[in-house]
Amino acid sequence: MLRVTLACLAGVAVIAIFLAAQGGAMPQKEPSAPAPPALPSLPEFHFAYAMGPEGKIRQVLVNRDNAQVQTLDSCTGQDVPQENGLGKLARQDFNFDGYPDLTMQVAFDPQTDNSSYCIWLYDPKTQTFVLSDELSHLINPQPDPSNKTVVARTKIRCSGSCYVEETYEWSKEHLAPIREESLTEDTLVPPWSDCRWVWEVQKEKNGKLVDINRERVDPGGVMCEPRSAW
Repeated sequence: MLRVTLACLAGVAVIAIFLAAQGGAMPQKEPSAPAPPALPSLPEFHFAYAMGPEGKIRQVLVNRDNAQVQTLDSCTGQDVPQENGLGKLARQDFNFDGYPDLTMQVAFDPQTDNSSYCIWLYDPKTQTFVLSDELSHLINPQPDPSNKTVVARTKIRCSGSCYVEETYEWSKEHLAPIREESLTEDTLVPPWSDCRWVWEVQKEKNGKLVDINRERVDPGGVMCEPRSAW
């Protein structure tokens, strides 16, 4: 039994010597990067409506710890009817500070599927919701956390799928446009032409949006003419 034990120990020693000779030290696990600091815990809010005499939403009531802490007026200046999804509340982080903000749908166009919202940004210092006029004037706004931009895509009625898509980024607590893309119909072109749509792209340069692309395209977005033909 002793001989077997010694043989095993000798075998382990040989393996260790071989690894050392080959520079094959056992791999060491790299220390993981420190975790980002956690945000303070959010207060738990509950929301209710204050209704006007016609049964429309006049205000949003913000409650915390079984007490009303804030009253939010409609950003439209008018009561909001509860129909077609209007008055629906949602929480999304629009300014990418880690705190969910508050939205309420206040308009919907069934012909274009365009929607408008009142959007209140959460202020962690005061623990209140503050109306953002800039966000509330956008159509179909959506935050994109992957690149910290806000995209507003407005659908336009035409014989195709026309739209205007605006992209904004935050600069000194205000929205700054950095890109605009559009697909519009050229009504001066005969309706039987497959190349009566115009695709345009503008990008920010020195604080202004400048033209980058302008092409005539078919319904599938395929370019019909080179730009030099304009």
